[in-house]
Amino acid sequence: MTLETAKRIVREQDEETCKEALAIVRGGMTICEKNVDGSRKYVWVKVKPTMTDDESSIDVALEILRMRKTSLLSPTPIGQAQTEPVIPNVTMPSNLSNESETQIARQSFFERIKNKAVEIWHEIDSIVVE
Repeated sequence: MTLETAKRIVREQDEETCKEALAIVRGGMTICEKNVDGSRKYVWVKVKPTMTDDESSIDVALEILRMRKTSLLSPTPIGQAQTEPVIPNVTMPSNLSNESETQIARQSFFERIKNKAVEIWHEIDSIVVE
């Protein structure tokens, strides 16, 4: 449901509006989830308007909530999700030797930033001296 449609329905029907229109206008709704032990948990679900009136905004919001829960409950820890380290493709000028290319490719992200900052500071120092 689009935002304009939801606002129109809320204005016309006032407090007896359909739940979807109220949820869109408010920006979300509270749903009740029952745990295994029988206790209840009330969760705020963010409901965003869709592009057309044919789609249900609540269904889309609940699907996003389900996807978020399954990604949080994944069996592999975040640190072990990658099987091999990711080495970015670094384009270097051809005049550098192979040793310096492999050394630069193996540097961590923070080392590359540190080296770039040092280069910038040297450049600034040379400009100030001139």
